[in-house]
Amino acid sequence: MTVLLSARGLAWRAGARTILGPLDLDVLRGECLAVVGPNGAGKTTLLRCLTGLLEASGGEIAFDGRSLKSLSRRQIARRIAYVPQIRPARVPLKVAEIVLLGRYPHLSTLQLAPRKEDFAAVDEALRVVGIEELRGRPVDELSGGERQAVFIAAALAQEAELLVLDEPTLHLDARHQHDLAALLLRLKEGTDHTVVLATHDLNLASLLGDRLLALSAGKALATGTPAEILRPELLERLFRARFEIVRGGERPVTVLDLNA
Repeated sequence: MTVLLSARGLAWRAGARTILGPLDLDVLRGECLAVVGPNGAGKTTLLRCLTGLLEASGGEIAFDGRSLKSLSRRQIARRIAYVPQIRPARVPLKVAEIVLLGRYPHLSTLQLAPRKEDFAAVDEALRVVGIEELRGRPVDELSGGERQAVFIAAALAQEAELLVLDEPTLHLDARHQHDLAALLLRLKEGTDHTVVLATHDLNLASLLGDRLLALSAGKALATGTPAEILRPELLERLFRARFEIVRGGERPVTVLDLNA
């Protein structure tokens, strides 16, 4: 697998305080890299730096061999789609209109209206995500899980090579977490996207991640397969809490040790 996105010596500081880094990272083409770690570990800061939304205080980021700094915002948006964890509480648009916004990076400066290929991309994104029946619904009438699916569809309509998701299951109840995890698993198995996601959900990270990055205080504690990272002793160092392995069913599961 070739490297799609790389960071060398990446750092981001707020005043004199270092929030992230220095950090070296490779994202391989076609993989899903799940970033895990406690609150304040720097997960969102990392994702925002990798998408160019935050300017790094130090180091270099390259996308497909080109410095991210050399790319315009439109060029980055054609290559990287970002779904943040925090969005406006009210969105006075219909589902299809939100998904169509994902086509903005592909519009020319002289283009007055979307083209047929833009509407075709919207139709395909709605189909892949499985929300075609919602296309005419106001977004404000949707459940949290449905809204999240809409924003993922908008990212897919962007037709970017890299999909970056920040806490995709945040604030969702158990059923909607399950539905969204199933959607992300379908996307992973049925498309050629490269995915980077940050999550507190270790089960989601285990399910989707080809590799996991354990982030602690802005630095990489470890990188490896889910089996290499989701071990009680490493998770104890990462979260400063006791974990145990529960065996049974198809695979062992690492969970918090509530008796510790």
